Amino acid sequence: MQVNEDWVVAQGYVQIRWAATGGHLAGYAKKEGLKFVDEKEKAEKRVQIKREAYLQAIQAEDEKVKARLHSSKARKETKEAQSSETQGAEHQCPKSTSDIIASRKPKPKGNGKDSTIGRELSVSGFQDKIHMSFLLSKFFVGAKMFTPWMLKSCKWSENCTTTQTMRALSGLYFGRMHRRKQSLDFGFQSYSKALRLLSKDLVSEKAWELPALTNVLSLTVFEIMASSTGTGFLQHESGVARLIQSSSPERFQSMPELDVFESARLAISFGCADLRIRCFLEEPRWKIIPWLKHPEAKDLKSLIYDRFCDFPGILQDLDAFRTGRLQDPVDVTKLYQTVCDQLRKLYGWRGQWESENAHNCSVKPSQDPRSPFPNALHFNNLQQAAGLAHYNTVLLVLLRAGRTLKGRDFSFTTSSDALPVTRTNPDLLLPQDPKTLHGVASEILRSVEYGLSEPHTSGGCFQLLFPLRATLEVYKPGCPERDYLIKTFSDIADKGGFEMSRGLTPAGLCGRMIEDEYLNT
Repeated sequence: MQVNEDWVVAQGYVQIRWAATGGHLAGYAKKEGLKFVDEKEKAEKRVQIKREAYLQAIQAEDEKVKARLHSSKARKETKEAQSSETQGAEHQCPKSTSDIIASRKPKPKGNGKDSTIGRELSVSGFQDKIHMSFLLSKFFVGAKMFTPWMLKSCKWSENCTTTQTMRALSGLYFGRMHRRKQSLDFGFQSYSKALRLLSKDLVSEKAWELPALTNVLSLTVFEIMASSTGTGFLQHESGVARLIQSSSPERFQSMPELDVFESARLAISFGCADLRIRCFLEEPRWKIIPWLKHPEAKDLKSLIYDRFCDFPGILQDLDAFRTGRLQDPVDVTKLYQTVCDQLRKLYGWRGQWESENAHNCSVKPSQDPRSPFPNALHFNNLQQAAGLAHYNTVLLVLLRAGRTLKGRDFSFTTSSDALPVTRTNPDLLLPQDPKTLHGVASEILRSVEYGLSEPHTSGGCFQLLFPLRATLEVYKPGCPERDYLIKTFSDIADKGGFEMSRGLTPAGLCGRMIEDEYLNT
């Protein structure tokens, strides 16, 4: 998608500037240390100053409370010392025991004031541990995506970028899940510190170290939780892409670099798809070289990510076809052949998934009264559900692309004839089965109930975010499936913590991926 004008969005501590740079975001400058470009306008600076002042006011108030408690404690100790001198040793007791006893006294009745108010232990002293423990135990359960490498090089010091990044992420997540304002404030304050530290890292030799990449990835996740606009996500996603593209595929051949690269691929392809711009990761070298030392890591998840890296380029070419910028019959034929080739590869993946996950999908009566489907799909684990949802996401894009290029002459079983798959999960569509867009989309929707269930609620919300965004485009406003989708996006924000899901309606972050609403789905 070509952007023809600059515009600036203020969002808490972050601002994004879209520039006419061939569809790329200018949040991270090229080369010269990959500097983080902080382009704040005066109005947005005032917003940040007010926010900082607000946080400082809270901190100042905390300091006043601590000072009052300290003064009160000093007076009490003096009084107790004086009392002990006159009453004798038999009336004395250790100060710590006295404090414990006093803190357990019942609150006086009537208008009497409780002299022990404020003596209970404050959680602020071990807030970090509470936040981090909750994040690591809940955030991506069932979806091994970000831990433990997100903690790489964390020194737990004020001047450590990873420390501030993890404080931001864990504070925001805890605050959203528990509706705790103090944790939210702590998360945003840490985010501001993380950005300042990151801007220094990216103009030094640290820019070429793995923590620089993992920190930007963590901030990408932060933005998915922090705002419904998605602008911060797109900015940091662009930064991830710049950091990786400025390296070489050989850099990611070792562990944990390869794991980080795998997660980064997903973020980059999501961003490129929403912007409808070609992804450099579609180049064969980026799909082969990183796995040469660890070929066992090229599993089903990695293979479906390959397909994700391919279809943003198809979306860009489709947009050119729709707007008349791609008209040469040879180019159109080439694009259609690319779609067919991608379908063939995708169906090959589906056959492998069926073989490796035989009899792992079951049907159970839906427990969600809002669901338009009487039955829900359940799996043995979240990875199976996520893999199938990602497959159906790419399938929806390719089928719609084929229909856009060929119209009624396009068959929804194209490229599947030579790849018959033995059925082991009778409730799922196979490549050779007759299918409709609604039929494919319904597989994603029927897996929502399982994906958003405990104990992997947040992990499932994250994994289903983009598949549901793709599904949204095949249902017209007012139909039961679309209404269910909109309610599900709210659930993902409330139960999973990913506020960006609210901004995916009515048509993604940057408009529809494929402008085919005029066609009957």
